[in-house]
Amino acid sequence: MLVGAGLPAWYARWIPEANPINFSAHIRGPKLMIQGRYGEDTPFKTRAEPLFKLMADPKRLVVCEGGHIPPLEFLMSTLNAWLDDTPGAVKRE
Repeated sequence: MLVGAGLPAWYARWIPEANPINFSAHIRGPKLMIQGRYGEDTPFKTRAEPLFKLMADPKRLVVCEGGHIPPLEFLMSTLNAWLDDTPGAVKRE
């Protein structure tokens, strides 16, 4: 799960062998990215969306109408729904 994640502009100056941009496509497990549309620290269109596009499937992007970090209620309900859907709901016996 990534919350408020993105690609900072200064990553472009790193050598390819150490650049996090080059590692994002190699994460194979299911990924959930939760991002605020109006993030001051990590703008959606210029930093968050490019990171999401680099990641391999399976992936899911959830955008909330707010700032960099979504409210806790939104975050937890989104995460719980994703966890129930992706690995499966916990069955109590």
